[in-house]
Amino acid sequence: MADAIRQSVTLNAPDAWVEGIRSAEFKTLIDAKQRTIVPMLVVFIVGYMGLSVLAGFGRGLLGTKVLGPINLGFVLIGGNYLMSWLIAVVYARISASAHDPLVKLVVDKANGSRS
Repeated sequence: MADAIRQSVTLNAPDAWVEGIRSAEFKTLIDAKQRTIVPMLVVFIVGYMGLSVLAGFGRGLLGTKVLGPINLGFVLIGGNYLMSWLIAVVYARISASAHDPLVKLVVDKANGSRS
């Protein structure tokens, strides 16, 4: 996919990309990406900021022992790392299956308008 984009950038006139950005396919791609990214961003910000707020105001709660010397704060910090990786993996899979075909349509349309 990257090779197709790289090749089309070197072969297409700038006008083709302007037309491509205005196309319905490009708007569909942007809408699909926003429907994916915005909920993931909200989940990440709530999780990250929630932990920060708890660290500042809920010290007693985060200090609760869960397993031996491990307290709830450590568990939630680990959960934040896992959440970040999970969001990244889910986004990569969604992008590969849903966004990449739309990118190909936009690139193909730009290549077609060049001819």
